[in-house]
Formats: sequence, structure tokens, C-alpha cells
Amino acid sequence: MSTKHTVTPAEGFLFVGGLAVAGTIIGQLGATSATTYAAGGNGGVTTGVFLALMLFTAGVAALWTNQMAAKWGGQKVFASAQIGVVVSWIFVGVLEAVTDSSLVVLFIAAPIFGIMSGITLVLTPSITRSYIDTSSLTASLARRSAVSGIAAMLGAVIGGYLIHATDPGIGIVANGLLTLPLVIFVICVRPVASLKPVRTHPNPMHDIFSRLRNSPQLQRVTVMSVAMTLLVTPLITMIVPILNDLDHAPLPSGAGLVLAGVAAGRILVPYLTKRLLKRRQELAAASLAAIWASGIMIMFAASALIPLSDFDLVVWTIIGFGFGASRFTFRPLLFTAAAKSGAEGDEIVNIATITTIGTFVSPVGVLFWGFMIEYIGAPLTVAGCAVASIAVVLVLAGLRCFGGGREGDSG
Repeated sequence: MSTKHTVTPAEGFLFVGGLAVAGTIIGQLGATSATTYAAGGNGGVTTGVFLALMLFTAGVAALWTNQMAAKWGGQKVFASAQIGVVVSWIFVGVLEAVTDSSLVVLFIAAPIFGIMSGITLVLTPSITRSYIDTSSLTASLARRSAVSGIAAMLGAVIGGYLIHATDPGIGIVANGLLTLPLVIFVICVRPVASLKPVRTHPNPMHDIFSRLRNSPQLQRVTVMSVAMTLLVTPLITMIVPILNDLDHAPLPSGAGLVLAGVAAGRILVPYLTKRLLKRRQELAAASLAAIWASGIMIMFAASALIPLSDFDLVVWTIIGFGFGASRFTFRPLLFTAAAKSGAEGDEIVNIATITTIGTFVSPVGVLFWGFMIEYIGAPLTVAGCAVASIAVVLVLAGLRCFGGGREGDSG
């Protein structure tokens, strides 16, 4: 006699969260394809400006997210942000598809997208842990990252071909539609663990600088986060103008396959996280993951300079797999290091500190990459940023900044 399996809250959350991740990838491909097509040259500057507008407002929203969560509850604020994603991305996608003024539409929409993204970025770790009740924040985030990797991989492949066959606006609409199940789930299903109360400060910026001043561990985490945000992460967000600069066609489907490789690498996150933490604290492990990601970027830049004929996309997808594995292993390690950088109950606020600073730094990163791609080309941009990232990690290691995952630990 067979027993009927009941879907647990953790399984349900991972499924609908995976759909939302797939939507995010498709939406990103749609929006950056639109900004690239609408521009002259390789689209580096226009795509950089669009992303900078979105990321700046994400930083502003992230700054006040803890205050909103403390007042109305993290669950309600998170659900409201996802409703905003559904409405705004569907509306803008339809407009992009029916109008000839794609850049104007997207530049106006970018701040709205950014507000929803900033709130989501800050609250996702705590929401994830509330539905995936494990004793370790790292384990919760790593488990979600593995599922998200599969979803992003499928979303990148399907989205790339969908946008190539139809219109970038269809990809933008898809993000809203695929986020809708997450909205319904979060509203209807109670978490298995309650969200911890959030400690807030009436002046968020003062609170951030106060926490940094009083926590050497959080300072180290922040330096690593800023370096990766400026020098490494834009490889993912700027992949469409990068491939356009390399004269790869068809553009959306090619970018989708490379992003699929990056996403597939996330499947290794739980294994790599466990291996790295065997003999190291979280921040030391994150520094190794950062060096791996930067080294793989150098491989990408070198491969772009070698004539590979019809095999270039295959090589770049394989390289993307390695980059994704190391880049997304870095993320849960860094978040956990931040969470452990203060008193109990400060986990969400500490994570919010590095995500807020990261989102304010992100516009600078994508603008810098956009102008560099436009004027010196993608290979030199990627290689130069990778070398700079490795240099930052090595300098910090030489200064013995990587003391460990907890306040007061030594290397």
C-alpha cells in the first residue's frame, strides 16, 4: 500500500522560488537585450546606464527595508515586493513590445524594478530560512542556491531562444508571470520557523557606519563584498553587451547558453561550501572562492582572443559553469560571515548592511564595465577586472584581514 506524499513548505518554497529565479534570468535577458539592440555600438553604455539606475534605487530600497520589516513584518514586506515585481514587469514588458521607444520605457522603469529588487535582496535570506528550517543559515542558502541553479539554467536556455524568436518584451513579461506563484505561496503558506525580530535604527546610514566601526569582522566582509560587486559580478549582468562586442550571433540565445552554464555551476554550491568549510571559517573560504572566480574570468578573456570558430559558445558555456560554481559558492559563505559578525538577533541587519553597501556600489561597477566594454573591448575589461579582484584578495590576506567567520577568531 503506497503512502501519499505531502509537499512540505520547504519543497513548495524551493519550487516557486525556482520559478521566480527562472523569471529573473529571462527578464534580465529581455531587458539587457532591449537596451543592447536599441543602442549603437556594442550596447555597453546603454545597458550599463539601465542597470545602474536599477541598482541605485535597489540600494535606496535596501537601506530602508529593515525599517519596513520591523514595522509591518518581513513576510508582508517580502510579499508586497513580489506583487510589485509581477505588476511592473508585465506592464513594462507589454509596453516594450508595442512601442519603438524601448530605451525610454526601460530607463523610466529601471528605478521601479530596483525598488522591488532591493527589498527582495535583503529579505530573501531570512525568508528562505523561515521556510527551509535548518540549523545553519549557510545550509539553507546553499540548498536554495542549488535549486535556483537548475531553475536559472532552464530559464536562461528557454529565455534566450524565446527572446530570439519573439521580442525582448516577451522576456520581460515572463519575469512577472513566473513570479506570480511565489506571491501566492508566500501569502497562503505559513513559514515553519518565525522570522527573528529585526533591530532597527532611525537613521539607517548611521546604523550601517556604526556597525562597521564596531565590528572588524563586518569590515572584512564588506571589503570582500565591494570587490566582488565592482570587479566580478558584472560579468553576469553585462553578458549581452559582452557577447555583442565579441560579435557573437544570435545574441539572446548565445547569452542564454552562457548564463545557463553559469547557473548550472550553482548545483555544486552545497558540495563546494562543505569542502571549503572543513578547515576554514566562512570569510577565509569566501576569499578562496573569489580567487577561483577571478581566475576563471581570465580564462574567459583569453579564450575570447583565440579563434575558436564554431566552438566559442561551447567553450564559454563550460567556462561559465566554473565561474558560476565559484561565484555562487562565495555568496552564502559571505552572507553567513556577515550574519555572525554581531550579537544574536542582528543576523538580518548585518546581512542588510553588506547588501545595502553592495547595491550602492553596483551602479558604479556596471557603469565602469559598460564604458570599458564600449571603448577598450570585452576581453581587456574582463581580464583587467579579474586581475584587480585577485590583487584585492591577496592584499587583504597579506594584511591578515581574514581572521575567520566569527568576531574575534584569528586566521
